Amino acid sequence: MAVAVGTLLFVVASAATDWYRTGSHFLFDSINADPRPVFAYAWTDLKAENFARLQYAGAAALFGFVLPIVIAFLMRPPKRNDAKFMSMADIRRAGLLKPRGIFIGRAGGRLVNVFAPHRDRRTGKLLLTRPRIRGGKKLWIDGDDVGGFVIGPPRSGKGAALIIPNALMWPHSLVVLDLRGETYEATAGHRATFSTVVRFAPADR
Repeated sequence: MAVAVGTLLFVVASAATDWYRTGSHFLFDSINADPRPVFAYAWTDLKAENFARLQYAGAAALFGFVLPIVIAFLMRPPKRNDAKFMSMADIRRAGLLKPRGIFIGRAGGRLVNVFAPHRDRRTGKLLLTRPRIRGGKKLWIDGDDVGGFVIGPPRSGKGAALIIPNALMWPHSLVVLDLRGETYEATAGHRATFSTVVRFAPADR
């Protein structure tokens, strides 16, 4: 398309320049029937180094060639594959470092093993260390309409990483679907210090 528009403007500009300089309508009259004389005149001017007419035609052709490219670039659809991991600069611009709202994770830091004897719930083995994150920045999201959806296999840390921390820190009313009772065990004591905790488990005996 860019080549076609550039060629069209070259032909029209050449005919217009010839009409302006000589008063002849020959090139204009021949455009609809056969534009080849325009290129013949341009080739003759080029061999004779007569650039007076060619400079305007060339400028028009360049404009016609570049314009569709610029329009196509400006009207290109947005990218669909521009996902990436956020940098700390991106995190700051998004306002995720302000300590309010819902805790969604941590950026940066490093994972270390600390001495904390415990028994693995899946295997029953006694373990001496637990992995902990040291350093980094806590991330928060806040707003009038905030929601989240977390997917992970069983025992992958969804509750320990997100549900329990938010249940401990959230200052307002909270309803938790806690099938195993783990969130209740970990947070009920603390939440009872500033709110009323009600456990509804009709299936338990």
